[in-house]
Amino acid sequence: MSQIIDWEYYGSHFPQVIPEAQFAAVERQAEVEYNRVVKPYMEIPEERQQDAVFQLCNFLYTNKASLSGKSVKSVSNNGYSESYALSGRDELAASIRELIYDCLDIRLAGAF
Repeated sequence: MSQIIDWEYYGSHFPQVIPEAQFAAVERQAEVEYNRVVKPYMEIPEERQQDAVFQLCNFLYTNKASLSGKSVKSVSNNGYSESYALSGRDELAASIRELIYDCLDIRLAGAF
C-alpha cells in the first residue's frame, strides 16, 4: 500500500508535530482511520486526501495516550483532587470521523 503522504510532504507543508522516526507508523494508522470513513466509490481530490491524512497524523500523535486507553481522567491526593478533560476512546473516534469529514468537506446527513 502506498502512502498518501510521505515524510517529505509532511515536513514541507505544515508545522511538524511527529518526529521523523515515528512518522511512518503514525501515517499508516492515519490511513487506516481515513479508509474507515472514505469509501472507494467516493471521488476525493488528492490534495484533500493529503490534507486529511496530515491532520489525522497530528491528531493521532498528540492524542496517543487517550487513544491507547492510558489517559488519566482524574487524580486524588490526600483530599485534593484534580480532574482532566481528556476524552474517552469513543469520543476520540467520533473526533477522528469529524476531522475527516471537515477536511474532505463531506457533510451529507445520514450518508455516513
